Amino acid sequence: MSKFVRKVKSAVKYHYSETSYPRTEKQLEREQWLIPKLIPFNRYMLMPAAVLIQVCCGSLYAWSGFNLPLEARLYGFNGATDRAIAVNVFYLAVAIFALNAAFLGPWLERNGPRKGAILGACLFYLGNLVAALGVYVNQMWLIYIGYGVIGGAGVGISYISPVSPLQKWFPEIRGVAAGLAVCGFGAGSIFSPYTQNALIGPDYAATGQEFLGIELTFVILGSCYFVVMLVSALILRMPPPGYVVKGVTVHTVKGAEKLFVTKDKVEDETAKTDKQGIEMTNITGDNPQKPRKSSTVVVPDYTKHFSMSLKESLTSPQYWMMYFTFLGSEITGLLSISKIQSIAQNQLKQSNAVSADINSGLGGVNLLGRLLLPFISDLIQSRKALFILSLICQAVCLGCLPSAMAADSLAGVLTCAFVIGFFYGGGFGLMPAYLADQFGAKNVGATHGMILTAWAIAGVGGGMVFTEVYNQQRETYPESEMMWYDLNFRWILGPVLLALILAVFTPTNLRDRMLPRVEGERFRLRLPNGHLLRFGGGRFHVVSTEEEENEWEAYLASLSTRKLSIKDSSAEKAADAVSQSTVIKA
Repeated sequence: MSKFVRKVKSAVKYHYSETSYPRTEKQLEREQWLIPKLIPFNRYMLMPAAVLIQVCCGSLYAWSGFNLPLEARLYGFNGATDRAIAVNVFYLAVAIFALNAAFLGPWLERNGPRKGAILGACLFYLGNLVAALGVYVNQMWLIYIGYGVIGGAGVGISYISPVSPLQKWFPEIRGVAAGLAVCGFGAGSIFSPYTQNALIGPDYAATGQEFLGIELTFVILGSCYFVVMLVSALILRMPPPGYVVKGVTVHTVKGAEKLFVTKDKVEDETAKTDKQGIEMTNITGDNPQKPRKSSTVVVPDYTKHFSMSLKESLTSPQYWMMYFTFLGSEITGLLSISKIQSIAQNQLKQSNAVSADINSGLGGVNLLGRLLLPFISDLIQSRKALFILSLICQAVCLGCLPSAMAADSLAGVLTCAFVIGFFYGGGFGLMPAYLADQFGAKNVGATHGMILTAWAIAGVGGGMVFTEVYNQQRETYPESEMMWYDLNFRWILGPVLLALILAVFTPTNLRDRMLPRVEGERFRLRLPNGHLLRFGGGRFHVVSTEEEENEWEAYLASLSTRKLSIKDSSAEKAADAVSQSTVIKA
């Protein structure tokens, strides 16, 4: 047994070790073309492909439209009252989604996003077909296996497949790239409720009157998703070795790019400008261009020092602070989305059509949050500040929701729900860029995949607690439907407030993370005015700007430096120079 355990530990250690994605010269040449010798590849082609993949995956968020029809079909018609059974398929899919994303994140970085997206498309399609079979034979366990396990696994790997390459191709606009990579997930829940209702039958749960039925709905929608995802997957690819934009490589953590200086300027034809005026150095290793003159460049070896391996990233304290921040920022929206149509129909007495409109509207603000907050984060150069804002707003809404429901206020409930949905989507849009800032884009597929398990904990653990509390409240207040969700909205406030505290104390400034601690220092925090606050020896100390600058300069001076002599145009030296983040500008 001990030998088996050692092998398992060794396999896990290798799986989460440093990743690499080797490609041959032929592969690199092929990836320069979308259609060989006809249409050249452009990095902006990745954006619509990513959105389309995510739109298909985002149909998961419209699962609440299946809750009442499935329960009526499998357990009998009861006037469209929520039994809180079918919703567990959603929670299971969320769990498998995140677990598969975490497990296959390193595999994705080693095998490329195209293979990941194709695998995900096949699994998601198979999951829909098995779910259709489960409905046809009236077996709920088949729906759990089909949509919950197989489909959830497919959505998990499909979700991270476009996120990783976009973070690598667009390091100068990480927030926008992340927002576009995941915005489609919110868009999927905008139209999916309508297609589900139209195909199943608008009043099926209440009257039993169907159009095509639930099983054919799974088949038709699953087939459409499969075709779109498969075609979009063919566009995905990683940047070539040595890809640099504005001094940022896949290894660069936020702030380090500002430290790269050269004593001698070198005229280098590898510095190019794309159509948007972005200065880029792009050496693929198989066709480097020769510099016009040789020079010795003195470059502080900061990239190698600040770059973090996958293991270092996953075991760092700030990663786990971000992990629980993400959990707290997503739990409210996740649980609300899974029940919004049921709440609208049962508590707010809205029709099935209006409830679908509400679900779609929630998907719209979810999409808006995924786009707008990452865009703002690029403008203000801070993801942390927006996570703090998100958690504050969600805490306020959680405090107001019970009162709004008790007052039977549709406007009040929807206002709170839409604010929560907006920041819920925003958290997903911000997180990939936040991770790339902190740990570099090289392993963002793996770090992002792992952090999605926080979402799974919120969905499964939170969902189970939510359902149990809901059932107890129904028994306690059988005639007071507005009380059925009251206690749930109150306990969720706890994780949100904990996440807010962690978000405030997460170190994001490069100096806060890398500057060695002074003797006796136990804790440090960057104040709103920009000064560093230290705690140690039983007292607080505000570090002056001059004192901090002196410490930082001394620290940088202590780091090793090296000389790179560029004397020929060999592919090995050119690629090595760029891979070490040595940016030689024209």
